[in-house]
Amino acid sequence: MIDAIARQIGKEPHEVRQANLVRPEQMPYDNVTDKHFDSGDYPRLLQMAVDAINLEAVRKRQRQGEDDGRLIGLGISIFSEQTAHGTTADGKRRALYEQAFARLTPDGRLEVRLGIQSIGQGLETTLAQVAGDCLGIDPADVQVRLGDTELSPYSSGAWGSRGMVWAGGATARTCRELARRVATIGAALLQTDVNSVILRNGGVFGPKASVSLYDIARAFYLAPADLPGDTDPHGLEVTQGYSPKRLTGIHTGSAHAAMVAVDPETGGVEILDYVVAEDAGVLVNPMIVDGQILGGTAQGIGSALYEEMPFDGQGQPLASTLADYLLPGCAEVPNIRILHMETPSPYTEFGQKGVGEGGAIGPAAAIANAINDALASQGVELREIPITPRRILAALRAAKPCTLTVSTPR
Repeated sequence: MIDAIARQIGKEPHEVRQANLVRPEQMPYDNVTDKHFDSGDYPRLLQMAVDAINLEAVRKRQRQGEDDGRLIGLGISIFSEQTAHGTTADGKRRALYEQAFARLTPDGRLEVRLGIQSIGQGLETTLAQVAGDCLGIDPADVQVRLGDTELSPYSSGAWGSRGMVWAGGATARTCRELARRVATIGAALLQTDVNSVILRNGGVFGPKASVSLYDIARAFYLAPADLPGDTDPHGLEVTQGYSPKRLTGIHTGSAHAAMVAVDPETGGVEILDYVVAEDAGVLVNPMIVDGQILGGTAQGIGSALYEEMPFDGQGQPLASTLADYLLPGCAEVPNIRILHMETPSPYTEFGQKGVGEGGAIGPAAAIANAINDALASQGVELREIPITPRRILAALRAAKPCTLTVSTPR
């Protein structure tokens, strides 16, 4: 709709979007549907995508035309995703706390258990990073166990891009409390004030000496007589709960830009360039975030161009195998370029936001807009996805109906 408006008033589609975006100085912002945008700079996010796709170069190539007769188009989409919701009961948001359990084992290693389950988003790695950072140890020395219904705390699960906001926050809270207890014991062993020690490199370091986590664990479990009488009786096992400051979701933003080439003879579409500008708050592990965006964008390309589940009049599925239900492969997914903007959320433990759907939401709109931009000169506008070659050719025929001259016999 925004692209159609832009064509009508003679403006670039991103200019119309810029005029309607919430400005950073308006944050936090409540819109007319009672959505609360906590942070972000959406105008800058959109401009990052536009600059990276090189709008002027695309328009120049579009005007020059392609030697093979294909039509060039540029498409933009920008959205805000409501992530990390709280649970609901009777239509009201409830503060179910995500819990994490952490234990310093007798051999000086760290064990972390959570009820949440990884569904491919790399939680084991990122949660180990959070825990390791809190206690000053290598994430490789952190054993993360997820989803064990016998031994792990309860969790409402990995849904709605909530993993790192809720489970990451719970892990941080738990490990910080464990770090406090470890520092207290370490300071006692070093015969120094607890305020003068720091945790790093797998140990507690004081002004003149250090003690390893192994020695601290050994002292607590095997030589308690070496510890002062006021040692925390809760020991080196901690369970803490966490809930974000706002339960109606943490808003993240993403802008997608796509350049495509459309063949008017075959209806084929090739994605020539693709850019994603993403604001997921503070990034715990940028490589894992990129992996989620890449996988999501590939899924979105499938939604835009290939994946469809049609049914006949009797409700029978007509795409029951992968011969009919098409998926994008290596040849259909371009080299996706990702740009990051880190705007910390004020409502989460360390500014993180959800990112799970950041790649999947934008492609259908961006690619559809790009195809319509390419076909605008032909008087064609498609409004249904997936935009298959059959639909493109049908739209082109409808825009330019054939004229048949019939000669009358004498």
